[in-house]
Amino acid sequence: MLRQLFAVLVLVASCLAVAIPTKFAINGTHTGIKRQSGSPRPMRRNILDLQKDVPTWSLYIQGLSALQDKPEDFFLSYFQIAGIHGRPYIPWGDAAQAPGAPTTGYCTHNSVLFLPWHRPYLALYEQLIGATVQDLVKTYPPALQATYQVAANNFRIPYWDWAAIPTMPAVVNQPNVTITTGAGVQSVRNPMYRYNFQKFPLDPTYFPADSSVAGDAWLARYPYTVRGAPDTQNSPSDPDTANSALLRSNLMSGTYYALVKPASFNEFGTTATPGTSIESVHNQVHGCVGMTGGHMSILSYSAFDPIFWLHHANVDRLFALYQAINPNSYLTPQIEESGTYALTPNSLDTLSTPLEPFAPTGAGPYFTSTSARQTSTFGYTYPEIQDWLQSPSQLKASVTAAINRLYNSNAARVNQRTGETEPRTHFPNKQETEWSVGIKVSKFDLSGERFIIRVFLDTVPEDPKDWPMASSCVGSFPVFPPPHSGGAPYPEVIAYSEVSLVNGLAHLGKDATDIHGVRKFLRRALQWRMQKFDGTVVPVENIPSLSIRVQEELVTMGGDITELPSYGAMTLHPEITTGRAGGYAGAA
Repeated sequence: MLRQLFAVLVLVASCLAVAIPTKFAINGTHTGIKRQSGSPRPMRRNILDLQKDVPTWSLYIQGLSALQDKPEDFFLSYFQIAGIHGRPYIPWGDAAQAPGAPTTGYCTHNSVLFLPWHRPYLALYEQLIGATVQDLVKTYPPALQATYQVAANNFRIPYWDWAAIPTMPAVVNQPNVTITTGAGVQSVRNPMYRYNFQKFPLDPTYFPADSSVAGDAWLARYPYTVRGAPDTQNSPSDPDTANSALLRSNLMSGTYYALVKPASFNEFGTTATPGTSIESVHNQVHGCVGMTGGHMSILSYSAFDPIFWLHHANVDRLFALYQAINPNSYLTPQIEESGTYALTPNSLDTLSTPLEPFAPTGAGPYFTSTSARQTSTFGYTYPEIQDWLQSPSQLKASVTAAINRLYNSNAARVNQRTGETEPRTHFPNKQETEWSVGIKVSKFDLSGERFIIRVFLDTVPEDPKDWPMASSCVGSFPVFPPPHSGGAPYPEVIAYSEVSLVNGLAHLGKDATDIHGVRKFLRRALQWRMQKFDGTVVPVENIPSLSIRVQEELVTMGGDITELPSYGAMTLHPEITTGRAGGYAGAA
C-alpha cells in the first residue's frame, strides 16, 4: 500500500513539474497602442515626471512590489529576472551554458552587444510589471476604474536621467512611499528602496560568502541590497556618499560627448572600442551608486538593486537617442573577449548573434541585435522620440535639439577678449580645438580586483581620500573585471575610455588653440593615479597594460540647436605622456 501511495505521489509530482512553465514569450508591452499604423506609443517617462501622475505612479509601485514578492523559486520572480544578469549563474528558460563559456551571468559588458542585449532584458521586466498593473485596476472602486485603466494601458517603466540631474531621485532612498491603492491613500513599503532577499542566508552554492572562493563574497552576507556602502564590512546604505560621487563624475559632459563624438556605433556603444562610449558613462553610475561595498558596483549582484532598472532604462533611452540621430549606424562584427554564460570567449559578435536568454516565442530562436534594434518592437518610446509624427530628417533635428538642450554643458564659452560668457549659438559653424585623454587598460591587471583610473590637471591632493572629490580631478574610469574562475593566468580583456580636458583647461584659463602652450602645460600638469574601490592606492607600475595618451581635434560647431558639432581628424601628442609609468607606448 505504501509503495502504491509513493508511486502515486511521484506521478503527481512529475505532473506538477511538467505543468510549471519555464518559457516566456518576450514581446514587450503593447497596451495603449491603436492598431492602425502610425499610432503613438506610450512613453517610458522620467521618474521625476511619473511621480506627479498619481494613478500611474500608484500602479507602478504596487506592480513592482508584487513582482518582488513572487517566490524566488519561480522563474518569473524578481529574484530570477535579476539573476539573469549575474548570480546565481544558472540557466534561465532553455538557454543553456555554451560549451567553453565561463560560469557567469548572461549579461554582455565590454561588448558590442551591450546595448542590444539589455533592450529585451528591460522589455521582459516591463512586460511582467505591466501585466500585474492591468490586474491591479480591478482592485479600485468602479468610479475610478476608467481612470486607472487608462493609466495601466499607458504604463511603461520609468528612467532616471542621471546625466541631467546627477543625484539619485530622492524617492528611491525612502523606505516608504504614499500612493493611492484600491483601498485609498496609503503609506506602503517602497520597492525602489531595496530588494529584500526572501531566503536568507543566501544559498552558498550560488552566493558564496567565503572570500577565498569568490571576490564578491561580502555581498552574500547582506539580507537586502545597499547603496553607497563605504566598505565591504556589511556597512549600511549611505546615499549621501553615493550622491556626492555622482555629482563629481561629469556625467552630463560624458553623456554629451558619447552621443556626439563617436564615428561608429561600436565606439558609441562599448568600452571594447577606443574612444568615448556610453558604456563608460554607465560604468561611472554603477560605481558611484554602489561605491566600495554596494550591490550596484558588482556586476554579478547589480541587477538585484531596484535602481538598476531605472539606470538601464536611461541607458536604453540614450541608445534610442543615438539611433534617432544616426539611423544608419549600427554594430559591426567585433570579438567577444570575455564571454558570457551563453557566449564563448573570443567568439565573433555579429548582428545575428543570439541575445540569450530572450526569445520572442519563449524558446529559440532568440532575439538578435537586428530583431531588437527598434523600440517599436517592444511597444514603447521616450519623450524625445515621436517617430510616428516625423520624417527621419525631422526626427534627427528634433532629437539633436533635445540633446543640445539637455546635455551640452559646454554651450557657454568665455570670450578671450572681453572675458564675458557667451552662448555657443553666437558662434555658428565656428571651429574650436578640443583636448582629451585616451585610456587603454586590461581589466585583469589587478588579478580580478576592481580599480579606478583618475585623471588630474595641475595638482593631486596629498591624501588619496580626497582624490574622488578633488576639483582637479577631471575624470575617472572605473574598471569592472568580469567574473573569472580558476585563478591565474588571467585573460587580457582590454577596455577603453576617454576623458575630456575641455572644461579643465578652460577653468585654468588655458587657450585650447595654443597647441604649443597646451602641450607644454600638459607635460607638467597632467597626472593620473590608481585606486582600488576601497581607496587603496595602487602604484601605476602595477597596471602594466595602462596606456594614457593625449589627443586634440578640430571641431566645427553646429549652425544652430538642431545641429551637432562635427569632429575632424584626431592629432596625437605622444610626447606629453611617453616615458612616464602608464604613458603612451604606441598604437592601440
